Amino acid sequence: MVSVMNEYVSKIHLSADDVTKGILHTAIQEISNIAKENILVKSNRYIVDIKLKEYSVENAVSVMNIFMERTRYHYSAYFIRFNEGNMVRYRYATCKENREGFYCDVIIA
Repeated sequence: MVSVMNEYVSKIHLSADDVTKGILHTAIQEISNIAKENILVKSNRYIVDIKLKEYSVENAVSVMNIFMERTRYHYSAYFIRFNEGNMVRYRYATCKENREGFYCDVIIA
């Protein structure tokens, strides 16, 4: 699965601009179970760190599903989930038909 994700990301023209960062931030702010969040940009990729008020894998999945629903491009999206003890990490990428898109590492704890 990781090699498929790497191949998918290699085909996307990644961008990390203020408009997309604003969209990601707005999508997170409207979710009630989030205690705090932070979005960093590193090498044209976003790192989204989310702390839940009440952590469980089920809550993390629910938050990520809402986040992806609000941020994905309808042409193509791909994600992988890793359960890592007291957090869940997602690799998430999405793009438009012209292959412009973004990539996020999303950590939910």
